[in-house]
Amino acid sequence: MAGEHVFETGTGSATTVAVRGEVREWKNAPIPKNVHLIDTPGLSDSVYDRQAVQEMIRYFKTLQYGVSSFLLVFSIDDIRLDAYTQNMLHLFQQLLGKGFWDFVVIVFTNVDEDRRDELEDNIEAVLDPQEGFVSEIRRIYKLSARSFVPSVVFTSTQNVRVSSYTQKHMRELYYAVAQCEARNESKRFTCPWLRQILSLPTDEQKTNFISQSIRETWAAMTANVCQLQ
Repeated sequence: MAGEHVFETGTGSATTVAVRGEVREWKNAPIPKNVHLIDTPGLSDSVYDRQAVQEMIRYFKTLQYGVSSFLLVFSIDDIRLDAYTQNMLHLFQQLLGKGFWDFVVIVFTNVDEDRRDELEDNIEAVLDPQEGFVSEIRRIYKLSARSFVPSVVFTSTQNVRVSSYTQKHMRELYYAVAQCEARNESKRFTCPWLRQILSLPTDEQKTNFISQSIRETWAAMTANVCQLQ
């Protein structure tokens, strides 16, 4: 999106450990436009770790003014929806409500031009209408096929500045993000929980409210898992 590597990338593990935000020009957009990019750590069983909670508090504070799109980024080399990612998405759904899914764009990286042919099996598996990636998300989070129809973008991060192949897919990503707002009356995503954060007068109150919400939600999710077992 920015025409260069902005955040550290991993290979399926939790590379990001701290929230980072950058405002950059959106390269290859059809019109000049800046974009506020926010990279966030995921969540695992370490949610009770103080540092993990503090980073998530920082992240949710950045959302209080609204979100154009949530990009769920995966490597095409590992197309499993692992427990680590499932936990994070469960937390988002509980805090933000199911409406957040209407602003989701699914992005698969490492679909490089010189590997495209060898990756066809993975791409077909992702797009399978019955057992593919989107279908699995619908099943896990109890979403209907009518309400959850996200854009799925396959892209490369190689030679972003000069590769017409990569630039084409970056334009696809631009239109996928724009579509999120377009199908929601040109509005950014917000929800009662984010509006409540915005209404609190002090930063300390925001911090305490978000922290309590995360811990209570995670405790309820954990209790539900234990009951099912």
